[in-house]
Amino acid sequence: MKRILAVLAALAVAGCSSGGSPAKNGTSAPPLVIHAIDAGIFQEDFNPYHLEGVNFGTSGMIHETLMYFNKLKPGEITPWLALKYEWADKGKSLTFTLRQGVKWTDGQPFTADDVAFTFQMLKDHAQLNTSALEIKDARALAPDKVRVDFKSTSYAKLYNIAGGSPIVPKHLWEKQQDPVTFTNSKPVGTGPYKLSKFSAQLYEMEKNPSYWQPGKPEVPLLRFPAYTANALQTALQQGEVDWAGAFVPDIQKIFVQGKPEQNKFFFPPEGVVTLLPNLTNPVLAKPEVRQAISLAVDRDKIVKVAERGYTKVAHPTGVPMPGGEAYVPPEYKDAAFKVDVEKAKELLKGVDPAQLKFTLLVPSPFTDWVNAAQLIREDLAKVGITVETRGVAFQDWVSKVGKGNYDLSIRATPSGPTPYFQMRQMLFGGLAKPVGEAATGNYERWKDAETDRLIDAYAATEDLAEQRQATQGLAKIMVEKQPALPLFYSPSWAQYRTNKYVGWPSEQDPYAMPSPYTSPDAAVVLLHLKPATK
Repeated sequence: MKRILAVLAALAVAGCSSGGSPAKNGTSAPPLVIHAIDAGIFQEDFNPYHLEGVNFGTSGMIHETLMYFNKLKPGEITPWLALKYEWADKGKSLTFTLRQGVKWTDGQPFTADDVAFTFQMLKDHAQLNTSALEIKDARALAPDKVRVDFKSTSYAKLYNIAGGSPIVPKHLWEKQQDPVTFTNSKPVGTGPYKLSKFSAQLYEMEKNPSYWQPGKPEVPLLRFPAYTANALQTALQQGEVDWAGAFVPDIQKIFVQGKPEQNKFFFPPEGVVTLLPNLTNPVLAKPEVRQAISLAVDRDKIVKVAERGYTKVAHPTGVPMPGGEAYVPPEYKDAAFKVDVEKAKELLKGVDPAQLKFTLLVPSPFTDWVNAAQLIREDLAKVGITVETRGVAFQDWVSKVGKGNYDLSIRATPSGPTPYFQMRQMLFGGLAKPVGEAATGNYERWKDAETDRLIDAYAATEDLAEQRQATQGLAKIMVEKQPALPLFYSPSWAQYRTNKYVGWPSEQDPYAMPSPYTSPDAAVVLLHLKPATK
């Protein structure tokens, strides 16, 4: 069966942003100062497939994907480097028709050879294949056509294939002996920006004058200074940062400062934050221990105290609500977390108290998670579980959790076009790795035949009802087996100022996730911005 989908009008690319007039003073538009993540120093790494150390903006601003999926508007797909796609062979073959006239920032033309090379690279190097795509072959059919073949039906992986696989230039990357370790320090992309300056304390990106979207971007220069968590709060208060993605304890005092029309924020849900138990730990592998932990944690208090009420407690399935009701089993539609200390103690009676000692690892720059960890430690002490909270540098946390070197941790799982993508990222056995080997998902290392069967069932069909049924099965596993423990919905933290540029995402115009650390959405935001009226 073949299915051809010409996704939305090819001209409707980042051209429908909300208002704002160009500057009238005749001067050039000002630079935009951006904070994406707390970091004392930057590493010179612009490999879009690296999980650790890669700098924000690499994906989206420099290296682009074939299509853009708006997670705030499920089902909305915008053509990007590809204009359309066609499935064949029962979802095992996918042909893209590419946009013509696109150039790499070194002047070389972008062609199907680049796309085929990228997917062949993912096939040949499992460490770069972060979505665990079952690629069989990739080949260019014409300068503007490329076909990617898969070992199994892959309908459900379109988001990962077309929206989560940045394309790299074949003429440069084919010269690299090992793309896994390649840091791409002088990146060449098709995106709206190119790297112009780099140091451990600051990197800059300047407008790509040959970008394929005429007249875009209107922001000529991006500056990414290195800020620690505390330094950022001061920078926001003093007006040094134009766009940030951070938890701000008192946002009205620190950032808004009585200027709500200029200093704005938008925190839509971007996924779910979970308490991760390392299931290679024989004690945490016991269902009764995970259930007891869940019963002891006061999520309402975490949201109120640690998250300052900016978000809300997650549904026990982890499914985003409202909006995900169709993917929740009917019997769990009204489910909610409740604290039950006595039941938790009862569940732990058969476990040696000496074994109930764990370390809870959190990234120290994420002050809200640090506070949440302290509250969890206090809650678990009430049921006889001893927890030592340990804050570490962001990159150290990424490495330790990725390699399974932890007992408990807190981590967010991003949402996707449907709850399935979040579930797959959390639970798919194919993403689990041995301890010591970096994983790209399923960090708790859950292995369950029924879970994988449901994930495969979703991917094997285009039927919406069957996909919902499979996702409901995964949601049921989340409630009944508790492989990971949902805490609260993960906000897309975004603070932005309108004194330089307008056209930012909002509740009224949610064209992209608003945070500067979300890729490729951050690039889509920049393409919508226009200079503010002077």
